[in-house]
Amino acid sequence: MNLDDILSLAADRSLSELERARARRATRRVQQEYQRAVSEGRDLTGDIEVRDPLTADTDEAARIVRAAELAKLGTVTWVRNTGELAWSDEMALILGQPPGTLRHSVAALSRLIHPDDLDRVRRAVESVWREQTVRETTCRVVRPDRVTRYVHCYLEYVVDDGHRPYGIIATARDITERELARQEQDRLARRRETVQPELAGRDPVTGLFSRSRFADEIDTAQRGGPGVLLVVAVEPVGPAGDPAALGIAGLGGGAGGADGADEQERLAVAVAQVVRRVVRRSDVCGLTGPHEFGVLMQRTTLSSATALAEAIIDGIRSQSFVLGRTRLVDAWGGLVRYQGRDGSRGADLIVDAETAWRRARATGVSRVALDQPAAEEERRALCRSRIRATVAENRFTLYTQPILDLRLNQITRQEILLRLVNDGGQAHSASTLLGDAERVDEILPIDRWVIDRTIELIARGSGTSHYQVNLSGRSLGDPHLLERVQERLQRCDVDPGQITFEITETARIGNLTEAHNFAHGIRQLGCQLALDDFGSGHVPFAFLTYFPVDLVKVGGEFVADLRHSVANQSIVRSIVEMCGALGIRTAAEHVEDEATMNLLRDFGVDFAQGYLVGKPKPVAGPARTARAAPGTDLDQERELRAATG
Repeated sequence: MNLDDILSLAADRSLSELERARARRATRRVQQEYQRAVSEGRDLTGDIEVRDPLTADTDEAARIVRAAELAKLGTVTWVRNTGELAWSDEMALILGQPPGTLRHSVAALSRLIHPDDLDRVRRAVESVWREQTVRETTCRVVRPDRVTRYVHCYLEYVVDDGHRPYGIIATARDITERELARQEQDRLARRRETVQPELAGRDPVTGLFSRSRFADEIDTAQRGGPGVLLVVAVEPVGPAGDPAALGIAGLGGGAGGADGADEQERLAVAVAQVVRRVVRRSDVCGLTGPHEFGVLMQRTTLSSATALAEAIIDGIRSQSFVLGRTRLVDAWGGLVRYQGRDGSRGADLIVDAETAWRRARATGVSRVALDQPAAEEERRALCRSRIRATVAENRFTLYTQPILDLRLNQITRQEILLRLVNDGGQAHSASTLLGDAERVDEILPIDRWVIDRTIELIARGSGTSHYQVNLSGRSLGDPHLLERVQERLQRCDVDPGQITFEITETARIGNLTEAHNFAHGIRQLGCQLALDDFGSGHVPFAFLTYFPVDLVKVGGEFVADLRHSVANQSIVRSIVEMCGALGIRTAAEHVEDEATMNLLRDFGVDFAQGYLVGKPKPVAGPARTARAAPGTDLDQERELRAATG
């Protein structure tokens, strides 16, 4: 609107009934305020003559000022009895319409309001009319060019001379810039609440860096110059120094069930405390494997690092750890000196330090120090040799962990877990060995071992349970793996419908075509397919479309802190909704409390797994699973359940 338009508007002395009614209402409000001030005895500094501005002529200057004020806002007027609707030229501009080009009607205005906001605007208008009050609302309007603007509206009813309401007037302002700024502030606030202050990657038991995170810290430290990496391995030896006295589980618990696992965790915490007391403030500590503790010493000589290693080892050996009963612990150290910027990766240096402590144990000394990292070919050859020896000596054992069907509140599945048996007869996690096997391409023999033993286990069972078996993505590229599975199923007369293969480390799939063929072949046999650690691993979303996946296991890092993390709740809920739309069931790991279990039920997760449901137990006999009656709580269910072994 230009100056000529404003002057033309000011020259027009005709006012609508709605404008006259609004002015009368404002006059009454001023009169009431004036009477209240007089009755309260307030000293008014000037004479006030209250009069209706519409009952007398108004000078030209006042009209121009009034017109300019109206030009800043858009107005929409509506008469109840006639249904008449009109809006100002400024309102037309807000709506993206040149003044006078669009016929004024409720239908035309409704088409311009965003569909998601239309009902809310209608409810606000109805509330103003029904309750004879005022309301404010913000909505989006979609202009003919598809540009969306945010508009704030002040809605009020108007009355006639008899004080009867007969219409509504809305005053509107384009607040797009202000609304976008507010949304950005809200987004930043949510992001501050949901982003973690540091990278994930700490062991939940000891609080030390996990192996992968510790390797990253080593990579970072190497850019700052030379240093020394120490890995200390510990092994409980029992009251009389006899490892065999502890049984296969190592730390009590007889056959190595949940009690043994608890004591191993307590040992890890106790040893971690000893390590923390000895190391310097600048040193970085990590948990490199079961009963393996890493210490990164930056800008340190090998002699100084060796002295610190001796102090840690002596501190561990001289202490008696109370774990159910008093136990003694032996320890060995492996050190490797790095120059920095020499191309050695953190994961490789950890392997070198582990090789060094194994040499120390084999030769009967407390520690072995390497002046420099091993050559890559030498390192890979040592890893291959150790893995092949482990497979040849059959130094594996299987554990099972129950999985709860949240719809039935029954244990209907068991996950098969691989455990490594060390020289002392103790069973512990095989994650370190599996990681090395992935890296040097020796994982296939291990996966074959697991497949063979699992099918034999199922053949000895009652046939009432379902088993989930981990399978490396690297092994899927083997063209003979499907044939091996089929042959074992037929020979042991096992129902393929009892098995789900969980694919891990999908990023390591070497031959995508062979992996695709294996996945579809497994489904044709009658087995099912699952993706492990979805969301936290290297699983592309495309896997859900071109692999016939039946189950997705949500990454445990999203479940462990689900109660307190709004971000994790949003991620888990989104994964469940997406998988539900694709016909894929979902499972959650690391479930350790009832509050988390209830959240998972609310989100629609199908299965739950974790210490609340049941801890891993060794396989010592035929697999049996007794189902709890509907409505039985978890404590009773554990008592009734005949867990494997």
